[in-house]
Amino acid sequence: MKKLGCLFLIPVVGMGLLFLGIMMTVTGENDSSVNEDIRDEEFMYEGDYRFNGVSPEIERYRPFFEKYAKENGIEDHTEILMAMTMQESGGRLADVMQSSESLGLPVNTITDPEESIQQGVYYFSTVLESAGGDTKLALQSYNMGHGFIDYANKYNNGEYSQALAQQFSDHMKQRLGWNVYGDPNYIDNVYRYLDTNEPDYVGEGNSEWTLPLKEIRITSEFGPRTHPITGEVNSFHGGLDFGCTPSDDILSVKDGKVVEAIHSNIGYGNYVTVKHGDNEFSRYAHLTSIGVRNGQSVNQGDSVGTCGTTGSSTGNHLHLEHMTELGQPHNAKKDPRKTLGL
Repeated sequence: MKKLGCLFLIPVVGMGLLFLGIMMTVTGENDSSVNEDIRDEEFMYEGDYRFNGVSPEIERYRPFFEKYAKENGIEDHTEILMAMTMQESGGRLADVMQSSESLGLPVNTITDPEESIQQGVYYFSTVLESAGGDTKLALQSYNMGHGFIDYANKYNNGEYSQALAQQFSDHMKQRLGWNVYGDPNYIDNVYRYLDTNEPDYVGEGNSEWTLPLKEIRITSEFGPRTHPITGEVNSFHGGLDFGCTPSDDILSVKDGKVVEAIHSNIGYGNYVTVKHGDNEFSRYAHLTSIGVRNGQSVNQGDSVGTCGTTGSSTGNHLHLEHMTELGQPHNAKKDPRKTLGL
């Protein structure tokens, strides 16, 4: 049996995925609804991978990752493996790579982190081989099962795309009658823990708002998406996410007055809201630390805090919102990408 990845801490797929993936190949099932434009999609991350944002709980296992990556001949994927483990468990479960299922066992049966890493690295190496060395295709297949590789071979010339992952997830949900099948955003969620040679977007912007970070890498867009933690489909994302590290200052996008400086371990986590006008607010969420106080005036470019992963977050990033009123109504939120002129 092969491992079926989980959606962060919530196991949503179970052992039936691999069987179903195999059956799709055996039966030669055809899905006529595959979109032709899937082949044209470009993936947003490229370049060499370097360690960036895994937690100390994962970093302490680095010797195990290096050991078993070497044993399986995939030393160049060590950082990817650690980033995967951040997405799978954050280091908060004994079965850190959620690899029990690859042995045909129930979720979290493995209770030794080294054993979990040994098995998880081995399993990923087999998926990587089946994917012809394509890291992105292997990652998504680690999450969705080998059936995704077969699906990609059949409908997208054996290549990964996020649209294809969504297509496969939707297809399997419909087929099984499930609400959730895997995580179509798995690769984005894994890559947020990595640094790359080139950020997704670096620029000056073109508006009255300036960039909230010195260099930006957009990791999640405004609008409907599959929630990275709950797996809810078409969950409304009321802001724009930027990858960052705990040493990065978060900068006020415009002159204004701090109207919220909230410390919390849920939802937005630690966050700051700045009022720029009667119907104009910016909010900066998931901060490690807050550097301003309620009622304080700030200038454009002033630091309001530092990047973090507090609250409901799967990794270090800034969640930036543009609001026309305080609170959380969807109709009071605008796409920050447009406001920033990106």
